[in-house]
Amino acid sequence: MFTVIPAKVDGEDVDHLSRRFYLIVFIGALYGLLATGIFYLGEDLLSTAVLAAVVLAVFHLLNRFLHLDGLSDFGDGMVCGGNAERRMAAMKDSKTGAGGVGYALVFTILSFAALASLTGKAELLFIPLIAEIMNKNAMVFCAYGGKAREGLGNAFVSNTKGKQAISSFALSVLLAFVLILMVCLPTGYWYVGEIALFTVAGALVSAIVGLVMSSVAMKNFGAVNGDVMGATNEISRPVVLIALLLLVAL
Repeated sequence: MFTVIPAKVDGEDVDHLSRRFYLIVFIGALYGLLATGIFYLGEDLLSTAVLAAVVLAVFHLLNRFLHLDGLSDFGDGMVCGGNAERRMAAMKDSKTGAGGVGYALVFTILSFAALASLTGKAELLFIPLIAEIMNKNAMVFCAYGGKAREGLGNAFVSNTKGKQAISSFALSVLLAFVLILMVCLPTGYWYVGEIALFTVAGALVSAIVGLVMSSVAMKNFGAVNGDVMGATNEISRPVVLIALLLLVAL
């Protein structure tokens, strides 16, 4: 559901996953490690801007543009006037309007600019990894903060409670911390205090993004669905990246 990697799943598997939605942060770790690998291997060959574009392309190809499609649908619903039902209908419409194009363009540019602004080996290797794990944490918090409606995200929103949100927060911090620590121990790029600061900051920012997204969705659509959660992933990325870049600058 979240990558093009083939897996035999049925309705029961989806239900089990929805009851353990916090485990999605491991998918984020996969994306983050891919980004880290691309920056590491290409650092001496290509500009950071080109590598940032490659990273985003890999992300979208790996999830079949699922989250970008959700962001586009979310944008169409947000710019539509009228009540929640009319906004929801606009979000579900298969045609993409100006709002969908605008939202997809704006947040993709922000993600690209943030990734292209990374400097120094530590930032190139670790900040994208943190951000991708935290994007999934944001999705869990979005599901936790909203109410379900029919559609792909129904089971995930219905089954995500406070315990899952807490588990997601803790697991995302622990996972990012351990992965970065494994690299930092032999290289000394960052110290333990810096790793803890950046991972906790990323988790806090992403949790806030998720809760804000669920609040916006409830106000405008009366529910959180799969499109809203996909949009949350794409909106969380630049927000977390920019927050971490600001932390580097302090």
